[in-house]
Amino acid sequence: MSKKGAVGKVQMKRDDRHCPRDHVSMKKQQAGEATLDTCARCGGTFFDSGEMFAAFGLKADPSYWDRPEAGGAVRDGQLTCPVCETHMLVQDVAYGGTQVEIDRCGHCGGLWLDKGEVEKLMAVSEKIAPVLEA
Repeated sequence: MSKKGAVGKVQMKRDDRHCPRDHVSMKKQQAGEATLDTCARCGGTFFDSGEMFAAFGLKADPSYWDRPEAGGAVRDGQLTCPVCETHMLVQDVAYGGTQVEIDRCGHCGGLWLDKGEVEKLMAVSEKIAPVLEA
């Protein structure tokens, strides 16, 4: 699944992705212009780098919620990335009374969102939008 490059391992996109929570095969699901990997058991979704924007538009892009105003405390997590199989990081995102804890891969840039976390991230983006657009 990976090949050796000039600077080490270069990861190829995996088609046989497994849920980082319960390790079952994930199903492909179309959302906007993105093909997402969703777990039928727990309802979580994995977003490759750039897929949040492709699936849900500008306010889903990490540039809206991955900012100092939204907290952003990052720490080591327990989940393994379904793409590059490295441990993911946990990030707290909060603004205007809405808080969500997401899992992100520091290697490939992918995001794992548990069921209901997409809506919470979008709520943070909606609340922080006036600050960013001012």
